[in-house]
Amino acid sequence: MNDQSVQPNNPLYFDTLDGCCKKIIEKMGNKPIAEWRASDYNTLSSLLGQQTKVYLSENTLKRIFGRLKTSQRYYPQLATRNALAQFIGYRDWQEFELVYTSSQISTKAEEPLTEEKNQPEAEKPILKKRVLLSPVMIGFALIVIVFLLGFFLYLNKEQGLNSVKLVCENPFGNVPHTAVFALKSDRAFDKEEEFKLDCMEEALPATITGNDKITRFFKNPGVVYVTLYRKDKAIDTVSICLQTKGWVANSGNDTSRAYPIANLKALDPKNIAVSAAQLDSAGLDTKKPFLIGFSNIHPSDISGDNFSFSTKVFAEQNRPGVQCIETTIIILGEKDRHLLTLFRENCVALSRYTFSELKAIGSEEFLGNLAFNASNGGEIVLSVKNKVVTVILNGKKVLRTKYQKSIGKVMGVKILFNGIGKAVSPELRDLNTQALF
Repeated sequence: MNDQSVQPNNPLYFDTLDGCCKKIIEKMGNKPIAEWRASDYNTLSSLLGQQTKVYLSENTLKRIFGRLKTSQRYYPQLATRNALAQFIGYRDWQEFELVYTSSQISTKAEEPLTEEKNQPEAEKPILKKRVLLSPVMIGFALIVIVFLLGFFLYLNKEQGLNSVKLVCENPFGNVPHTAVFALKSDRAFDKEEEFKLDCMEEALPATITGNDKITRFFKNPGVVYVTLYRKDKAIDTVSICLQTKGWVANSGNDTSRAYPIANLKALDPKNIAVSAAQLDSAGLDTKKPFLIGFSNIHPSDISGDNFSFSTKVFAEQNRPGVQCIETTIIILGEKDRHLLTLFRENCVALSRYTFSELKAIGSEEFLGNLAFNASNGGEIVLSVKNKVVTVILNGKKVLRTKYQKSIGKVMGVKILFNGIGKAVSPELRDLNTQALF
């Protein structure tokens, strides 16, 4: 019954519309519609707009109430009917239809809106004429009710599942950290249904139901965006912040083991580096390709959409088993991150960037402007102002782009190198307050 292109002579549709109109009149003080003046229609339009954000003109309201002469009875579009139903306390027109039709199955149409019996035909208010429902109409209405009820229950179930939220009971911790996850919803849902957790390769994926509390182990400093999936659709994300005390270093050859360097003790912020001896003490096999990560992780009030980051970096000229030496800058926010991965000119196809939802990969589009050789030192400036990103390499502006979705407040900075690298005096500054991270 919610088709917007109904036939104007269908009594079922107009009977329901008239029932809605009667309830609106009751809400407006039960003044007979024949006595309404321009001020009454304007008052209804204002109240309707305040409650539903849908504003209707005086003439539109008169057509809905049958007070404006037209060749055919006016039947409003679905958006207007939804607003009318919401105005009298229903979620939408479909819900009002279901309730109203159910109440009319074994009765006559609504009573007249006025007790006046001898008004001229032109002055008769809406709902004056009684319509007796035939057995065919009753059968049709029953079929519609069963269909709408089933659809209504299905929507309730889907809305319940879509309102399921992922909750972490301890989202802030040091390294290593065991986080506890559970599901929460303000609507009913099948607590035996399975959902999936994706931990960005920082921990093993997991299956969770509404009755579960599960844990995941995190071993690296940083911010992990744990995403909840239902049938391969992401429905919620929470952030796990693995904090540090200043700049620390860690490394690894694979995702299954982590190698905290110098026991994750704070490094000199003016010269962030580690030695081959420290790597050996950490148990790292330097004969295999490895990645060094320098991390400074803690909550802040700095917007991830308005800041400037700068540093000078030094990367190795070459490393056994590695053809292309990577330098990566990551700004971690509450909701998402900015990532800039740079390579020398001959490996620029591996370059990439991610600024919130905006992504580019050198293997899919040419990023030649991002060619960067830091073997003898190189300067990187990453500026974000009102979601407009500017990248400056060695004093030259090489990229300007814009993203849409905020990453929230800055929670951390990471600088990554293939092999042994060094960062000199990295600085992240709030563009509004000039506060330092």
